[in-house]
Amino acid sequence: MSARQFTRREALGRVGAAVAGQRGASSEGQAARGRGAGSDQPALARLSPRGDLVSTLEFEDEARKTLAASAFKEIAGSHRAGFDRITLRPRMCVPVLDMNLSQSLFGETHFAPIAVAPIENQRRFHPDAELATVKGATAARAAVVVSSGSSVALAELVAATKTPPWYQVFASDPAASAKLRLAVDAGCRVGCVTVGASTSAAGGPAAVTAADWTVVGALVRSANVPVVVKGITTPAAATTAIARGAQGVIVSTYTGSTAASAESPILTLPAIVDAVGGKVPVLVDGSFRRGSDILKALAFGARAVLVGRPVMWGLAAYGADGVQSVIEMLQTELARYMGMCGKTRLAVLDRTVVQVHRHA
Repeated sequence: MSARQFTRREALGRVGAAVAGQRGASSEGQAARGRGAGSDQPALARLSPRGDLVSTLEFEDEARKTLAASAFKEIAGSHRAGFDRITLRPRMCVPVLDMNLSQSLFGETHFAPIAVAPIENQRRFHPDAELATVKGATAARAAVVVSSGSSVALAELVAATKTPPWYQVFASDPAASAKLRLAVDAGCRVGCVTVGASTSAAGGPAAVTAADWTVVGALVRSANVPVVVKGITTPAAATTAIARGAQGVIVSTYTGSTAASAESPILTLPAIVDAVGGKVPVLVDGSFRRGSDILKALAFGARAVLVGRPVMWGLAAYGADGVQSVIEMLQTELARYMGMCGKTRLAVLDRTVVQVHRHA
């Protein structure tokens, strides 16, 4: 025996490591092996059992284990300062057992106001790519906005979901109209066009141009489905989108840019909701990580929230099951925080639920 005596904590830790090793032999544990490529291939690591994770941020840690550094960098991190300036106002002694998260958008009733944001080429993160995302989201009863840069054929994705997907194109793409028409023919029920996707020389998002609005108008005229405009950052842009025929707007900055200095969409959301004045639904996208984040957006007047990176963390680590877990975790958290604020339906949410502070 070694002269050094093991403490009880160390002994238990070794037993735990052995048990973890046995769990790692499962399909979930093996998911961390051999997925990346190139010189920044991650070291082999065992994933935590999916059922042990208690927040979406833990899925980010698991995704880090599975991906090459270059791939992980594309979905890592977030800009949280805006959310940290907003707190919720709880209300006690209110019956909240009759909780209903359902939301109606463009003729469809959704289980909850949470959808998967468009992210292209998801095969970077998991071999099953968008197909796993659609299957996981369907199991969680959530809609998916499919990117025109999908690495899986759209027809295959439509066949795999019970909730008709939305389809996203870029206003800067000369083939945007043709792609959207094909998507509608394939079964997509809503078109989503991203404006302001080009970047300026400084690395930030370029201003939305007249050409972007021309494309929006053309898509609205040619598509037989509602068209929503993504990339709205100001009240003026929102009102212009509506003037061009948009039937919805998504408050967001283009994530392909490096505009870390841009104001958080959650902070620009209230002014945009006020400018829209209920004419069309307002949705929002940008660094949503918790159910409390989603509640803050809904209280400001958003009709739904798009979630991107956390869903990709779930996909990278656990495939379709991970996608389902992340979405269901957000749904559960949203219901919990609504209950804490004494609200049981989305229609009764208003800005009395939140308090905005000058500093985080």
